[in-house]
Amino acid sequence: MEALHGRRAEQARLTKFIGSVGRGAGALLIRGEAGIGKSKLLEAAVREAREQGLTVLSAQGIPAETRLPFGALHQMLWPLLRDESLPARSRETLKAALGQSTTMVPDLYGVAFAVLDLLVAASGPNPLLVVAEDAHWFDRPSAEVIGFVARRLAGERIAVLAALRPGNDDPFTDTGLPELLLGPLPAEAARTLLERQAHDLPLRIRTRILETARGNPLALLELPCAVRQSDETEGSLRTHLPTSARLERAFAARLPDIPGATRALLLVLAADGGCRPAELLAAATRVTSAPVSVEAIEPAVAAGLVTADNATVRFRHPLVASAVYQNAALGDRISTHAVLAAVLAAEPDRAVWHRAAAAMGPDPRITADLLAFADRAVARGALSVAVDALERAAALAATDSDRAAPLLHAAELACNLPDRRSRTAALLESTCLLDLGVRDRARRALLEELAGLRPADDPPFTRTLVDHALAAHRVGESDLARNLLWAAALRCWMHGSTAQLRSWFASVVEDLDPRMEDSHTALVLACLQPIERGRAVLRRAVRIREETPFDPAEMSRAVAIDGLLGEYPAVVADMAATASHIRAQGRAMMLARFLSVWAGADIWVGRWDRALNNSHECERLATALDEPVWRLMALGHRIAIAAHRSHTDEAEALGKEILTDPHLTPYLHAVTHRALGINALTAGHPHEAFDRLARLYDTADPVHHCFMETFTIAELADAGRAAGRIEQARTILDRLEPLTEHTTSSAFRISMNHARVQLAPDHEVESALTTALAAPGLTDWPYHRARLHLAYGQYLRRVRRVSDSRPHLGLALDLLQPLGAAHWAEQARNELRATGAPSPDTAPGPSTLTPQELHIARLAAEGLTNRDIGQHLNMSHRTVGAHLYKIFPKLGITSRNQLPKALHA
Repeated sequence: MEALHGRRAEQARLTKFIGSVGRGAGALLIRGEAGIGKSKLLEAAVREAREQGLTVLSAQGIPAETRLPFGALHQMLWPLLRDESLPARSRETLKAALGQSTTMVPDLYGVAFAVLDLLVAASGPNPLLVVAEDAHWFDRPSAEVIGFVARRLAGERIAVLAALRPGNDDPFTDTGLPELLLGPLPAEAARTLLERQAHDLPLRIRTRILETARGNPLALLELPCAVRQSDETEGSLRTHLPTSARLERAFAARLPDIPGATRALLLVLAADGGCRPAELLAAATRVTSAPVSVEAIEPAVAAGLVTADNATVRFRHPLVASAVYQNAALGDRISTHAVLAAVLAAEPDRAVWHRAAAAMGPDPRITADLLAFADRAVARGALSVAVDALERAAALAATDSDRAAPLLHAAELACNLPDRRSRTAALLESTCLLDLGVRDRARRALLEELAGLRPADDPPFTRTLVDHALAAHRVGESDLARNLLWAAALRCWMHGSTAQLRSWFASVVEDLDPRMEDSHTALVLACLQPIERGRAVLRRAVRIREETPFDPAEMSRAVAIDGLLGEYPAVVADMAATASHIRAQGRAMMLARFLSVWAGADIWVGRWDRALNNSHECERLATALDEPVWRLMALGHRIAIAAHRSHTDEAEALGKEILTDPHLTPYLHAVTHRALGINALTAGHPHEAFDRLARLYDTADPVHHCFMETFTIAELADAGRAAGRIEQARTILDRLEPLTEHTTSSAFRISMNHARVQLAPDHEVESALTTALAAPGLTDWPYHRARLHLAYGQYLRRVRRVSDSRPHLGLALDLLQPLGAAHWAEQARNELRATGAPSPDTAPGPSTLTPQELHIARLAAEGLTNRDIGQHLNMSHRTVGAHLYKIFPKLGITSRNQLPKALHA
C-alpha cells in the first residue's frame, strides 16, 4: 500500500484487512473528522484491493442525494443488475427498489437480503470489496441496507469498508462492527508535513498553523495557502474556530479571485453534487445568462477547489462545497435551485427538491409533486425518504387540512422506521396547532397508539380509540374505523382490560356489524371475548376459508382468529402457505409477526423444533427491525419450549431477560409467568409451580391476564396433583366450567379435559380419561395426548391393573421422547420399569452439533433449500452449504435425505 504520511499503523491494519477479504474479513468502519485523511486511506485501500485482483464496488455520499431513494445503492450495485448469471429474484427486488421495475413493492429488509444474496453470488469468481465513502451522507435506505449487509458477512468472500464522520446518526452506530478511529497526526508527522507545504512562511506563522490545525492533514495543507492568498494573519489564526469552520473560511477566501462564471458553476455544483458535466454547464449558463464552457472549470481546478475528468467534476473535499454554498447570497442560492429544477426537468425525483428549495412560500404544485415523489419512494421501499418529502410538502401547503394530510401520512410511514417513536412523535407534534377534522383527529389517535406514544396503563384511551372509530365510521371512513377498532382490541389483549370494558367494546362492534359480514369484526371480537363469542367467530373463520379465490389478507385474519381461539391445528395447516406468500413479497415485519403466531401454534401441536426455528427467525427479524415487543414474543415462545423440555437454567435466564425488559406488556408478563410455572413443574418443584400458576387466576395479582386462565388449567391441575393441593386446583377448575358452554375452542376443551382427569376422585378418573381420549382430533395434539396416556397408565398401575397400564405408558413414552419432553418422558420410563416392562434408555441427541448447526440441520430436514435456509437465518446460501458440510460427518450421514432419521434418533 502506498505510504501515507504519519499513518503507518492505520495503513498496516488496512493492508491486513484487504489481505483477508477472501477469508471472511467482514467489515471495517473508518471514523474521523473532516479532513483527517479518511479518503486518502480509502484510495490506498482500493488501489491495493485491485492490485490483489479483488472486485471493487463503491459509492460516495453526496449531501444533495440524501433524499434520492437508494441513490447510493444504485451507484454501488448497478453493474450487478445486468449480470444475468446472478439470482433473478434478487435482481428483480433490487430493480424494484431502484425504480426500474414495478413487479413488487419490497420492504427495506427484503431489499437488504436481496443485496446480500447478489453480493454473495457475485463474489464467486473474485472476492468483493464494497467501499462506502462519506457514508454519513448516504440516503437513509441505502445506509440501512449496507449496514445490514456489513453485519452478516461472517465466512463470506466479501468485505465492507466505510468511511464516516463521528457524531452522526447513522445505521452503523452501535452495530458492534470493528472501527478504525482516525485521530490527529502525531506531532512530528504534522510538523514534517507542514514543513513540506509551508517552508517559505515565517516560523511564528508555521507554529501558529500547527496549533490551529491540531494535527488535521487537510488543515496543514490548506491553511498555508490561505495565509498566502488572503488576509489570514497570525492574529486571525488565533481566533477560536473549529478546524472544519477554519477550513471552510480558508476555501471561501479563494472565491473572490476566480471568474464569475466559475463561481456560478461552483454554486451549481454545491447545490447538487451529483450534477454531470453537461448539466453543470447548462445550469451555469442559465444562471449567468451567458454561455459557460468547460474552460470555466479550469480556474477552480487551479485554485485547488475541484477535481475534474471527462465524466465528473467533484469538489476536492466536502468542506469546499459547504464553503461555496454558505458564502453565496440567499438570492443566488434560490435562483440556482430554480435553474437546476429546470435543467433537471427530465429527472423529476431530483428536480422536485430543487423546486422545493427555491420556493418562497406555499405552492400547491410543488406540494403535489412532493406527494407524488413520496408515493414513488414508498413503492420502492424507501420510507424514510418518503417521510422527508411529505414533511416538506406539508411546509409548502397553503391550508391546515392540506398540511395535516401529508404530516399524518408521514407519521404513518414513520411508524415503520427504526427511530419510529421519536420521528412519529415529532411529526404528530407538528399537527397540534392545526385545525383537524374528524378523520384527521382519528388518524392522529391511531398513530399515537401504533407508535407506542400512549402509556399502557391508560384504559380511557381504549375508549378514545373506539370513539374515534365510531366517528370515522359515521363519515364513511370504514378502513380507518377498522384499524382503530383493531388497535383498541389489541391494546385490550396486550395491556389487559376489565371485563366491563371488553363487554362494552364488544357490544359496540356487534352493533356496527351484527352479522359479521366483515372479517375484521370477527377478528376484533375474537380478541375481546374469545370464549364468550367463540362459536360465532369460529363459524366466520370457516367461511373465510371457503371463499375463493385465495385472499392473503383474509386468510391472515382467519389464521389470527384461529390463534386467538386456540384452534392451533388449523393455524398450522394454513401457516406454511401464508408465510411463504409473505416471505415472497419481502414483507419482513409481517413475516416476523406470522412466524410468532406459527411458533405459538406449533408449541401446542407438538412441533417444538419448528417452533424454536421460527422463534429464532422472528427474534432476528424483530431485532433488525427494532420491534421490541415482537422480539419479546419470540423469547416467550423460547421460554415455553425450554420449560416443556426441562431446560431449567435456560428458561430461568430467558425469564429474567423478559421480565426486566422495559417493553414488557401485561400479556407478556403473564406468558412468562406461566412458562416459569411450567419450568418449576418440569424441574420437579410442584409447590413452586402451583404457587406461580395459581397467581394467573387471581384478578388482584399483577400477573393476572384474563386470556391466560383458560389455557393454563391443565398445567395447574398437574401441579395441584403433584403438590397434593387438589382442592385448591378444583376450586379454580369449577370456576372455569361454565365457560365451556360458550366455546368450541379445541385448546380450552383439551386443557379442561386434562384438568378433570387430574383432579377427579379415584372412582371418576377412568371415566374422565375415556372422555378425554375420545375427544375429536386429539391425534393433532401429541403432547397433550401423551400426557393423558401417561395419566391413564399411572392410574391403572395405581389400582393394580399393571398389564393394562403398559400400552398407555409405552405410547406416552413414544410420543414424549421425540418431543424432548424430558420430565414427562422420564415419568413414563419409570412407570414402565415399575410394571416390570423393559423401557428404552434416553436416546442420545445430536449433542456434537452447535446450536446454529442443529438449527440448520432441522431446517434442511424439513426440505428447505440452502437459499431458503439462508433467508430464515439471514446468511448466504454458501454459508449454509459450508455448515452442512460440517454437519453430515458429525451425524454420520452422507446425504441430505438422511437428516430426518439422524435427527429423530
